[in-house]
Amino acid sequence: MTFQAMAVGLVFVVIGFRALVSPAQNDTFWHLRAGADIWHGGHVPTTDSYSYTAAGLPWPDHEWLWQAFSYGWYRLGGFPLLTVAVAALILLTALLVYRLSIGAPALRALAVALGMTLTSPVWALRPQIATMLAIVLLAAWLARGRFWPIPLLFLVWANVHGGVALGGLVLVSVTATAALRWARTRAAVDRRRALTLAAVSLLAGLATCATPLGVHIFSFVWDSTARLYALHISEWRPTWPDNTAGVIFWLAALAVVVLLVRRRRALAAAPWPAWALTAATLALMGPAFRSLRNFAPFAVVAAPAATHLLGAEFRLPRPFRRGPGAAASPDHPRVNLALFAGLAALALALVAGAYAVRWPWLAWQPIRPATLAAVESCRAPLFNHYDDGGVLIWFAPDRPVFVDSRQDPYPLPFMLDAIAVERGDQPYQPLFARWGIGCAFLKSKSKMVERLRADGWQLRARDADWAVLSAPGRG
Repeated sequence: MTFQAMAVGLVFVVIGFRALVSPAQNDTFWHLRAGADIWHGGHVPTTDSYSYTAAGLPWPDHEWLWQAFSYGWYRLGGFPLLTVAVAALILLTALLVYRLSIGAPALRALAVALGMTLTSPVWALRPQIATMLAIVLLAAWLARGRFWPIPLLFLVWANVHGGVALGGLVLVSVTATAALRWARTRAAVDRRRALTLAAVSLLAGLATCATPLGVHIFSFVWDSTARLYALHISEWRPTWPDNTAGVIFWLAALAVVVLLVRRRRALAAAPWPAWALTAATLALMGPAFRSLRNFAPFAVVAAPAATHLLGAEFRLPRPFRRGPGAAASPDHPRVNLALFAGLAALALALVAGAYAVRWPWLAWQPIRPATLAAVESCRAPLFNHYDDGGVLIWFAPDRPVFVDSRQDPYPLPFMLDAIAVERGDQPYQPLFARWGIGCAFLKSKSKMVERLRADGWQLRARDADWAVLSAPGRG
């Protein structure tokens, strides 16, 4: 193994290690519950049965295929195998970013390292990982002229995650770019490309309708996104540079714009892949400005696009490479291989150890048995916060939740009231009285715990993570 190959390989070892400890998250658990119902019932849920506040109302379950996927792996090997399956999707994304980039291996490895590092905060057992992979796969097919598998990708993607809307935006933008290139060059190859992409875009739109929502998937994604913005959910907030993630995005977006301006003449004469990836990057920049959760799809496309803007002949400056007059130092292939194998084995050993001890970071068991017993023994209607309902849906399946992060089954006025009470913007008493709430499942550090205790609510259980309370004379 050459030193260069070892260096590139170690980039993937680091990515693989981080991917293999991707944690579970609140959404993970209600996805598993829905997946179990799909496997056992043989059909996609269409009405809510997990809450008492929206029971029987329509639930447009547009992510059913991810739910069946995640529960299938969980059924085979529990959370360890599910985590490995999600890590495989992340590693495949990294590999596609590397293969889609151009230039020297060091530049391509740097593109992978930057692109994947910027997305790592969102790595979790959630369907967003599938969108991250799908957006890179779409970009690769568009750049390489492999257009006809794209409708099949949209068919699967539309049943996995609502991020298919980003794919549609990229496809339309690249199709428009192809038409612009044809108008500019009048070349036969550009004409064929533009016409083929127009047909493929139509077929992809039809494939997107092959979901339980049918043609309503387009209005559903729009309406659902608007609801989330109205509720001011944190991951849907605009990406302002008022926190670390926002600053990083603005720096990345600025770097893309500066590079595009400086290389505009080279881009005009560049081959089609550079045009396609640049168009895809610019298409994703707007949604990433609009919502922090769209940063990851932008980052994994912008990284290889940057290498195309720099050009195949670009070389990294010192100290990333040897100077032109430097004497070549001898390589040590066996030492390189031994070092790579040793570090890879160490990473796998650390992952195995984390799985064996159920490292708390993995969040496979977020509720202690005593806390869970307190939840199940408190039989009055239960109050919980938006981000905690998914945990209850999986671990306490017999206790209908008050609300959860599916959000789509719940009427918007109800959601606004629930979020306002959760944030302390309005008193809880009218909402609790309306629903006859006599129990509460809250984060242990939630300010609402002390508000309820001050009003005479009794602690049934409390640990470092959770508190379970019951109203005076209830439970």
